[in-house]
Amino acid sequence: MPKSADQADRSKPSGSSWRRDARAGKAVELAGPVLTSGPGHPLALSRAMRARLYAAVRGLLAESPLVGASDPVRLAAVVLLAKAPASGAELRLRAGEMGRWLGFSESYVDHTVLPAMREAGVVETEALTEESGRVTGLAWKFLPLVAARASGNPMHPLALTRKDLATLLRFCEALFAPGWAPKDGPVTPPGILAARKGRGAATDRLALLLLALQTRPDGRVRLIGGPVKEGRGRADATVAKALGCSVSGGAKVVDRLEALQVVDVVRQTTATGHYGKGRLIVPAIAAAAQASQRLTRCPSCAHGSVHEHVKTVGEALVPSADGRQQKPFTDVNPKGLQRPATAPGDLQAKADTKTPLTSGKPALVVEPGPAVMERPVGAPLHTDHTLVVPLCPSLSVDNGFSGEADLACRRLPKHASTREIEPVGTDAPGSATERWLGNPLRGEHQQDVAGNSGQSVALRSPKAKKQQGEVTPIRPSALPEGLESVLAPVRGLWARITRPSARRHIAAAIRGQLGVMRGIIMPHDAERVLAARLERRLDQQMGQPVTDPVGWILGRGLIQRMWCWSQLCDEGRRMDSGADCPSCQTLVGDRREQRARISAETVRELLGVAPQMLRAQIEKRLNTAVTYEAAAQAVRRERAAAEQQARAQILQERRAQYAAAEQERLAAPCADCGIPEAAGRCLLCTVRRAVERTLAEAVDFAVMARADLTDVAVVADATKRCAADTEALLGQRLDRLRAEGIEEGGLLLAAREIAQHLRDRRRASLNGMLMLSDQAQAEADQAYRTKMRAAYRFPNRAMAEAAADRCADEALGRAVEYLGTERARQLRIARGDFAAGPRC
Repeated sequence: MPKSADQADRSKPSGSSWRRDARAGKAVELAGPVLTSGPGHPLALSRAMRARLYAAVRGLLAESPLVGASDPVRLAAVVLLAKAPASGAELRLRAGEMGRWLGFSESYVDHTVLPAMREAGVVETEALTEESGRVTGLAWKFLPLVAARASGNPMHPLALTRKDLATLLRFCEALFAPGWAPKDGPVTPPGILAARKGRGAATDRLALLLLALQTRPDGRVRLIGGPVKEGRGRADATVAKALGCSVSGGAKVVDRLEALQVVDVVRQTTATGHYGKGRLIVPAIAAAAQASQRLTRCPSCAHGSVHEHVKTVGEALVPSADGRQQKPFTDVNPKGLQRPATAPGDLQAKADTKTPLTSGKPALVVEPGPAVMERPVGAPLHTDHTLVVPLCPSLSVDNGFSGEADLACRRLPKHASTREIEPVGTDAPGSATERWLGNPLRGEHQQDVAGNSGQSVALRSPKAKKQQGEVTPIRPSALPEGLESVLAPVRGLWARITRPSARRHIAAAIRGQLGVMRGIIMPHDAERVLAARLERRLDQQMGQPVTDPVGWILGRGLIQRMWCWSQLCDEGRRMDSGADCPSCQTLVGDRREQRARISAETVRELLGVAPQMLRAQIEKRLNTAVTYEAAAQAVRRERAAAEQQARAQILQERRAQYAAAEQERLAAPCADCGIPEAAGRCLLCTVRRAVERTLAEAVDFAVMARADLTDVAVVADATKRCAADTEALLGQRLDRLRAEGIEEGGLLLAAREIAQHLRDRRRASLNGMLMLSDQAQAEADQAYRTKMRAAYRFPNRAMAEAAADRCADEALGRAVEYLGTERARQLRIARGDFAAGPRC
């Protein structure tokens, strides 16, 4: 990476990082010049840096505010992450400039993208204004980055360093930046998709970014495995998985990117007739990697392409790098064994256009392009070097190979597996480990192929392996996430289950059993207890092999064996403590007591009988007692089942009766207006009765506040006058609404609101009058004085007075409620009606 981009101060939005676009006249924030060629190409990233940036982008898109968001919102979040300073999460950016990054207009960003990001909690924005009041831009506060840096977790995906942020910005600029042409600075050319604007532009740019971050150095994207729907290609499924959309949507994105010539989808045969797998290639990544190659290769390829310094002399290959001669391939394998035409590889073979394609899309009838390169006839068998293989200074071609590990280079690779050091299980010849590590193409297992050419082990095809009865070892898959500790005792059985559907079924059954056990014992002990059960059941096999792993796990390993009535019992032991089950001990004690009792009774009855006859008689009587008890239990079970069936029948009959009554109630006409199927009362009549009931309560509150409730005549006269006044007031307000053209239904709803308002206002008036009464004030004063007598318990007098005021208010409220209830009772007595009245 160039020094200017690596050491750029991203925390300061001023200085050289702000440039002015000569065409648009807008200030934009840059992290440094974008290089378009040379060793610092922005698209040429190392594997570690590419993986780091891909993890950061995927982690950002997996944040809860962005899950389910639209593609413009997600791409805007990625842009903010790339442009964010290293020491903070706030940056300045105009909405129009964000629209240029996304491929949309400034209006779309203001009215669609920004509101969605604010509502989801992705950003907080603040307008930046000049002294004159003109808005010059927005201050964006990127909240996911704030949360990531506040957590203090250095392993967080968004915990990027200044170098990572600068690299991500240059990478995004090379893909879809709008481009800048400042007057007094270097020109930043537009990105690959800069011209892609309008509908779907953000989706295409986000897809290209995700594909470019997961490409190999040669520009190829690793395609996902598994079945693909007929008519769709594996490239479509890969893009769909990256974007989180359907395969159909991914196919549309692939078609658009292919039409823009930013990706190549290879669905054709090679020149030798091999039908290779479908490929998704990003040509820009491949070109950048080719332009930025480092001189870290082996001597055979350090000075250019392998094909440039290899010359053919007859059939012998003579590398010109160090003057050493390599044997031709025909000398290495005298019989000339070649791979079959249908085997994957890069050797010369005849084309076969009749073999069906493996891709989901039909092949295009075009000439093979540079994406499917064929190895020349005279090319040496030379492979690319991975990051795991150490480069040793000396190489040899003693055994007919282009390179081998130097004998003095004993240090293992940094990321090598443990099987490189000590093979496991190689005692038996032909074991899986031996077949895995016994490949003669490996550096530590070089053999004299020329002396064993008849065996042809160097280039044995899969078809030849099947013919000779060899079995390719299958590496066992990892245990399901969250069930590692449970399935650890039966890891061998799990490795024998090869069907994904069976594994999913077993995992679901284990999770269900864990849920049951968490309801019986402590939740944190469920996994330990279930793992101990599986280990115990496996030990009970006594060395006998398990023929059906799926059936054994589901039918024997997971099943709880209760030997008594206790839910904690499992084979006579408690699941929570591991001790002996007391319920099982009780059953055992009862059986022993029964046997002892029957033995004593038999000995008393048969004195002087021979021991053999006495023992036989005891067993007979014990058998009779056990049989009788079993029959009694069967009768009890039948009786309980009959009672349960009778209860179920009664419950079903009651449900049927309730359903019939409910149907009859719903079919009943309105009791007031006679509308059919109104459930006894229609909506309008229900509202009308509610208005009448509310008006009656309002009249009662007015009478209780004004009239003498001990005089029956006064109460009757006050009730009559208050009812007339209330109806007149309601009628006046309804006449105003009726004059405005409101229909009958609207008038009823308005009447209900007016009546409720009158009732609430009169209730408040009554409560205010009762609050000022002598009885209520006396209760409040008494509560105040009582609380002040304990004023010494408070730190100061002000706090004591505040507490006394609260007690006085509570006492005043209770007194008002009591007085209101008492007045309602007096009103009912005066009217001769003891039905429920209004409550204060």
